[in-house]
Amino acid sequence: MRTALGAVAFCSMAFSPARAAAEEQPDLANLSIEQLAQIKVTSASKQAEPLSQAPAALYVITGQDIEDSGALSLPEALRLAPNLNVQQIDASQYAIAARGFNGIQAGNKLLVLIDGRSIYTPLADNVIWQLHQPLIEDVQQVEVISGPGGTLYGPNAVNGVVNVTTKSAQDTIGALVRGTAGADERTAAARYGFSLGSEGAMRVYANWDDREGLPAGIAGPVDDQSRSWQAGFRSDFGGEADTFTVQGDIFHATDQAFAGDHANAHNILARWSHVLGPDATFQLQSYYDWYSSDVTLVRESLSTIDNEAQFNLTRGANELVAGAGVRTTRDEFVNNLNAFELDPESRRLWVYNIFAQDRFAIARDLSVIAGVKLERSSFVGWQVLPNLRLAYQPSSNALFWAAVSRAVRTPSRIDRELEFLPLVAPSTEFGAEELVALEAGYRGEPASWLNLSVNLFYNFYNDLRTTEFSPGNTLPIQLLNGRKGRTYGIEAWAKAQVTPWWRLSLGASTLHKNFHLLDDRVDIQPRNSLGADPHWQVVGSSDMNFTPKLKLTLDVRGVGPLDLPPAVPGYVDAGGKLGFAVNDRVELFVAARNLLHETHPENGDPGAAQLAKRSIYAGTRLRF
Repeated sequence: MRTALGAVAFCSMAFSPARAAAEEQPDLANLSIEQLAQIKVTSASKQAEPLSQAPAALYVITGQDIEDSGALSLPEALRLAPNLNVQQIDASQYAIAARGFNGIQAGNKLLVLIDGRSIYTPLADNVIWQLHQPLIEDVQQVEVISGPGGTLYGPNAVNGVVNVTTKSAQDTIGALVRGTAGADERTAAARYGFSLGSEGAMRVYANWDDREGLPAGIAGPVDDQSRSWQAGFRSDFGGEADTFTVQGDIFHATDQAFAGDHANAHNILARWSHVLGPDATFQLQSYYDWYSSDVTLVRESLSTIDNEAQFNLTRGANELVAGAGVRTTRDEFVNNLNAFELDPESRRLWVYNIFAQDRFAIARDLSVIAGVKLERSSFVGWQVLPNLRLAYQPSSNALFWAAVSRAVRTPSRIDRELEFLPLVAPSTEFGAEELVALEAGYRGEPASWLNLSVNLFYNFYNDLRTTEFSPGNTLPIQLLNGRKGRTYGIEAWAKAQVTPWWRLSLGASTLHKNFHLLDDRVDIQPRNSLGADPHWQVVGSSDMNFTPKLKLTLDVRGVGPLDLPPAVPGYVDAGGKLGFAVNDRVELFVAARNLLHETHPENGDPGAAQLAKRSIYAGTRLRF
């Protein structure tokens, strides 16, 4: 369980929502291609709309997709999205990015939400994936946006947004038990849902896993075996005018590398939604989130309190969404491993924001979407994050869209206050990294059996982080905003219903990067800023319902070599799941990952990367 906050990894390397739609979602297991296009999504505009009308590079992973794939964790489920690059680092740690900048230190431009709660960690500017293990069977859908989301989601939603939505408690009445066992991984999970009167419901769950360590990779032998568990609850209740959600989780993990290494986390969230009239709604959400880890003599903790309000109004040709929010965090970082430190050890930070966006129908088939967010944080002044989109829908089966947006990544305490004098000095003038993105895309159904999406992007980056000596190539070293450049590429995916019992999915993406330093500067650690990304990747899957009881899902992915040293070659690998429904209550299955190779590298971090390994496991799922 290497929680590997960015600070620890940096020290060892560098210098040695919106909620889901209120409408009830249909049964996703038997949807046709046309019905899949009408799935309600909220990530693109912070209000419910059919996927076919969302003017963004948006891919949806349904809960049924996740169960069919055999994935047992959120990062493995995200491999289904062709617009994400997923790199396994060790047994429990992953690096995940959209449109580049993937890595432990560089992976700071993807915002991730679970039921409206951000799991992006501002202390080190990344997502610690192993701290978040929702019950896979509770996931309603995952909406993956590649491209900036600053207007609606604020700083750090630079290259993408992942919005995980879990099922309403009303949809999980009854009991569920799941267990899996393989040579390298064991899991167990249980859930029980029950009604609360005539207008409410609640569920409780627990999730446990035991993972063996991976074979030694670029980082050399690391004992990354881990055991963890997560438990929690969700309650939904209310009537036509008012609905309430209260939910929370608690997490614990132990690391086998050093006695006493562990991580703990808990959170609680409350949301109230009120219908003001036939065309207007109001939502208020608050949550508290806390985690701490003690790994290899380094102790860190972060507590977050977040409050936000949102107002939605449809009036004539206008669809308006507006809101405001305030977030405060308090962190602590104590390093007894080496002399790197944050000064002060603990600090409280604040973020304030206000935003508005309007979708205006110029004509029946043409709309303009314009919005802006104003956000102020403790380290930088007010940031202006505008967004302008054009959506042209000549028919219900075709959508063309184009957009120009601005997004920023605001400084973290690592950027500003990391020091090891006289070797490393704090960078008190480090500013926000900036992106201006141009995008265009098509989503449609060229035939009743085919759904297709194609997206193009061209990104301009300024003030990217660099690690530099002082003038004259002398000490101390500082983190500065010394790089600029651009990236561009294409993303495309399609789903085809070949026969009534056979569905194929195929997706591909390309990425080209062109960066340069300002004023002949020298970046001594470019990987920490730019990450290491493949120039291309392809993912595909085949879902075959041989009988009402027997289903086979196969998946394959090809990933190109990473573009920065140390060298990580490209690879092709496959997996899948064979499931047999004994009856409505009992399912037996066998699943596998990385079938084509005993081991292969996916990440090249010299301080952490291990080899991904073939995994085969059997399991059962009981519902009653």
